[in-house]
Amino acid sequence: MHLNTVKKIFIPIFASVLLAACGGDSSAPGAKGAAGGKGGPGGKGGRPAREIAVEGYIAEAHEGAKSFSAMATLEPLNNVELTAATSGRLTNLYAKDGAQVQKGTLLAKIDDSELRAQLKQAESNKQLAQQKFDRVKALYEKDGATKADLESAEASLKSAEASVELIKAQIAKTEVRAPFAGKLGFVNVSVGAWLTTGTSVASLSEVKKLKAKFALPQRYASALKVGDAVELKDEERNVSASGKVKALEAGLSESSRTRQVLVEVDNAKGELLAGSYAKVNVSMQSGVAKSIPVPAEAFTLDKDGAYVFVAVGGKAKIKHVETGLRTPITVDVTTRNPSQCRLRSGVGER
Repeated sequence: MHLNTVKKIFIPIFASVLLAACGGDSSAPGAKGAAGGKGGPGGKGGRPAREIAVEGYIAEAHEGAKSFSAMATLEPLNNVELTAATSGRLTNLYAKDGAQVQKGTLLAKIDDSELRAQLKQAESNKQLAQQKFDRVKALYEKDGATKADLESAEASLKSAEASVELIKAQIAKTEVRAPFAGKLGFVNVSVGAWLTTGTSVASLSEVKKLKAKFALPQRYASALKVGDAVELKDEERNVSASGKVKALEAGLSESSRTRQVLVEVDNAKGELLAGSYAKVNVSMQSGVAKSIPVPAEAFTLDKDGAYVFVAVGGKAKIKHVETGLRTPITVDVTTRNPSQCRLRSGVGER
């Protein structure tokens, strides 16, 4: 239905009901039996019709709120626990508590003396394999060696090269480096400690940019899009910042009927603290829901859902509706059940 063009009169039934009843006392003067005779003023063989006055409510469509507020927790845009990738004794520690580091910075070094020795041997074997391959190749070009000899020399060379690369990869695991620019937490180890695979060295957080997640109710689920601006405020410290919608959850949560929104916040000045609460204020640009607020007492439920009484021609008629936001006082009517009624010129008819 077009809620913005329709004005309806909903009649909540409080202490009384709307009745158009027929009846009277058969013993009243002038009354006849049910089988015949003239009745009272109400008509032939019947009782006078009577009506009971009820309270009515003129319900008008209104546009939903153009802003929405929610609480969110600020988190680092990226956060990682830096751990040892191999076992060994910690020989050098460059990480400092709370230090700002750049991407690729060496933070800790595990003893790699044994691996270095293996690397020298592997490089020597690679050099010999290269020389053998060069000789066999020269002979093959002069028909002094078979193709099988050339292929065997080439395979030996590739095997030697692979051994060198493997040892270099193992040496790289003895280094703990920053995967991105950020701020270190407290350092958890000391030089000389024996580290095992997975031992935590320190945490690293990217705090110059933060992210916040909050839930958007179903009625506003399509009101935001990626790139829309939102405002955040740490009310405890009275610090405000601007953010942009970075991503939207694909669907709604079945349990809460809300849509998760991810906001990226610029924190280059470092005024906001990761882990703190912030109030998110969203200005709706599109998709603002329209509805009709109706007193909660006016609603009743049956097998077809919620319904209200609507005044049509001075009589109360049942109209089934779909509801939206609920408060202790009112319930928003968002649309009508198309299987139950149709609107004509602002009057509902079943």
